[in-house]
Amino acid sequence: MALTKVLDGGTDFTGTTTSMKLLLNATISSAVSEYDISSTYINSTYNTYRIVANLIPATDGPDLYSRVFVGGSVQTGSIYGYEGFPMDGGGVYTADSTTFMRHNRYAIGSASGEAISMEGTLMSVNSTTIPFSFVGLSHYNYTSALPSGNPWTCGLKASNASDVVNGLRLYFSSGNIESGNVQVYGIVE
Repeated sequence: MALTKVLDGGTDFTGTTTSMKLLLNATISSAVSEYDISSTYINSTYNTYRIVANLIPATDGPDLYSRVFVGGSVQTGSIYGYEGFPMDGGGVYTADSTTFMRHNRYAIGSASGEAISMEGTLMSVNSTTIPFSFVGLSHYNYTSALPSGNPWTCGLKASNASDVVNGLRLYFSSGNIESGNVQVYGIVE
C-alpha cells in the first residue's frame, strides 16, 4: 500500500507501509527453566520478527539470555556476540564468541515489582549471507529495586551467516522464569 506524508517544510515522502501480524500471545503462569518460541512462529514466512517479553525471575540477580534454534536444535556453541550500554552510563557490556546473547547490564531483581521488559527485532532470520541479528531495548528493576534500561545488539558471528534461524529460547542466567508473557509478531514487508 502506498503512503504519502507531508513532512515539515512541505516535502513529500512516498513509500510502502510495513505492518505486524500477531503470531503468538502467551502467558507464562508457572515457573519454567526457559521459554522456547518454536518454528511454528519463527520460520520462513517472515524474514523479520518482533519479540516483546515481560519476565519475572524466580530468584534474585540473574541476567536475561537468549539462544537461537537452527534446524530445530538450540545452538549452544560459542557462536554469539552481544553489546549493550545502560542509560546511566554504567559502562558497556560486550562479548564475542559466547554461548548466549545477553539483554541487560545489571542483575535483575525478583522482589515484588521487579522484572524485565524487553522489545527486540529479529533480523535476517532466513538469510544465508547476512548473519542473524537481534536488536532491542530492555527496562528492568535490578536487585536494589532501582529502574534501569539499555539498548542492546546481539547476533550470530559472521562465520555463522549461513545459519537459518527457526526459533528462539529466552532464559535467565540462573534460576527459573517465575512468570510473564511473550508476544511474537511477524513483520510484513
